[in-house]
Amino acid sequence: MSAAERRPWGRGWAPLLAALRVLAACSDSDDEELTVFAAALLRSVVAELETAWLEEHPDTRLTVASEASNVLAAQIAEGAPADVFLSADTLRPAELTAQGLTAGQPQPFVRNRLSLVVPAADGAVRSAADLVRPGLRIVGISEGAPITRYTQQAIEVLARSAPDPAGFRAAVAANVVSREDNVRAALAKVELGEGDAAFVYVTDARTAEGVREVALPEDVEVTADYAVVQVSDRPLAAEFVRWLGGPAALDVIEAAGFEASA
Repeated sequence: MSAAERRPWGRGWAPLLAALRVLAACSDSDDEELTVFAAALLRSVVAELETAWLEEHPDTRLTVASEASNVLAAQIAEGAPADVFLSADTLRPAELTAQGLTAGQPQPFVRNRLSLVVPAADGAVRSAADLVRPGLRIVGISEGAPITRYTQQAIEVLARSAPDPAGFRAAVAANVVSREDNVRAALAKVELGEGDAAFVYVTDARTAEGVREVALPEDVEVTADYAVVQVSDRPLAAEFVRWLGGPAALDVIEAAGFEASA
């Protein structure tokens, strides 16, 4: 299915469409607009990137829609008017491209790492081995979110080192008390003391005041690679994707704690 053959944008995405229209209406109509769909956990760094971009491209404006990567990918597949998609994984952009729904090929964007966080004042979890303790409240994230796959990879590595791998997996699964829509929501529950532990990204953990990181074993080295893909065939979209690989964007990315992808 090509971009031109997408289904009409479904009712489920109507609230986001309305929000995008309001944002566009509030901007100078003489400026060229670019609509960027960005994973929720990239919200802060995208705001900084927007500032840097507008300094170099003052006659443009960015409209940013922020949600979980799987949600944004579904919206694009339904025909949502995105020009560029910044995903917290490489899978979603690759799937959209395979369906003929993008104008470009996915490109490496940034790299992140997994972190185990607990409430700052709580010493109940001292190591990843404590995740199996009965009654522990682990805050998970929705099954379709990229970080859920990364977390499963980490749990698998931890299980292989446990005396009873199957029992370790089962005990951790039994302790998951909720699944939030995105990383920020899971992090907030731990900060508020509504959960005892959660796997989040290092960049989120180190900007949160109410949590502390629990060291993971050295063999639990789970890297999260993010990708960017040009969705529309607009020249400005192509220019923005090129700009993301340049020095001004890389300075912002590294200042935010991300690693630049090779």
